[in-house]
Amino acid sequence: MNRRITLAVVATTAAGIAAGGVVASAGAAAPKKNEIVIKGHFVFKAGKFAHDDQRFTPLNASVKSGATVTVRNRAKTKDPHTLSFVEKKFLPKDFEPAAAGPLFGLHQLSEDPNVQPVLKIDNGAPAADQAAPLSVDTLGTDQVPGDSELMAPGQKKASFKVTAPKGSKLYYFCIFHPWMQGNIKVK
Repeated sequence: MNRRITLAVVATTAAGIAAGGVVASAGAAAPKKNEIVIKGHFVFKAGKFAHDDQRFTPLNASVKSGATVTVRNRAKTKDPHTLSFVEKKFLPKDFEPAAAGPLFGLHQLSEDPNVQPVLKIDNGAPAADQAAPLSVDTLGTDQVPGDSELMAPGQKKASFKVTAPKGSKLYYFCIFHPWMQGNIKVK
């Protein structure tokens, strides 16, 4: 009897995955309204493989113009992350995103531990008040940075205010993990 139940669970899970669905675990909490969650982990086996499934969830969000969005880092790593807003055509398709160059320079990312990174890039310039939420309404290209929020290693929470007009679609990715992508439809 236990074998039949196990087979039924495996078949149901496989059918959900094959159909493009997502099978949620019983303890997985869905993101709240106006919330983006960073999930996932990293596994490295020398001589065998590396697996990194860090991601933003939900992939597609809807937010009212003027709303504040909270980003919660629940990944099981201490990696830094960004939410870097770019035009759709500049979303990365490989490990070398064209739009990352302007963002790395503006965030002042360096291997020198004495250089403190700039946490926010607001409309292409460092925000005057680092305590104020980032205002998101500017999308970057390969030449000009858009709005971007840097979450330092181990940082658990950040927020930004969506100031783009109703009807806009804001595309974003992480410059450290270019497969981490998402979008926000502004209502």
